[in-house]
Amino acid sequence: MRSYTHIAGAVLLFVTLAYLTNLNNLIIGIFFAGWISVFPDIIDRLSGKHRGIGHSILWLIPFALIGLWNLPIAVAMILGFISHIFLDILTTHGCPVLYPIWKTDFVCFGKKRRIKTGTNQDKAVFLFILFLLIPVLLFTTNIGYLLQYTGGQNVVFAASPDPVNGSINNDTMKNNFYLNFELKEGVNKNISVQKVSENETNILVNDI
Repeated sequence: MRSYTHIAGAVLLFVTLAYLTNLNNLIIGIFFAGWISVFPDIIDRLSGKHRGIGHSILWLIPFALIGLWNLPIAVAMILGFISHIFLDILTTHGCPVLYPIWKTDFVCFGKKRRIKTGTNQDKAVFLFILFLLIPVLLFTTNIGYLLQYTGGQNVVFAASPDPVNGSINNDTMKNNFYLNFELKEGVNKNISVQKVSENETNILVNDI
């Protein structure tokens, strides 16, 4: 698989798991998952052997040890590596998962159904992963949060007008506050009052 396919696959795998397990440091995790997804090919280029030591699952040992220092980064690195290995197993030549103990390439599917790197099949896999990745990113990052936030709540901006002419000037802007509330039938009303540049206050209105 091409590097862009590996990166997309690793990011999709990490973001999905991070969302399901509430892992912190999402942005840092995405960076490490994407970087490690091309790590095997970098190691093999340095060693001079295509799909050699860089594709061995022995790398999972040092990646796992990083978890003693930072668990989210270790998880991102492990998932990035596993994603690379899995995608390479789908290719024509397979992947030597147990290298150097066992140099045989592990493959998946029949020979005619395997994916050849750099072909339209490779690009199709990338587009499929991208198709899944975009909505996952939307609903696991701040963008998705904002869409859910504005879609499920009513947000009102309120300001205290001038008592003389009814207009709002810079002095009265100091009394500005936001009302953030949810309205549901038959349940208590939860109203959040937040002044500009100050802390938020929650007010619970019991249903009568």
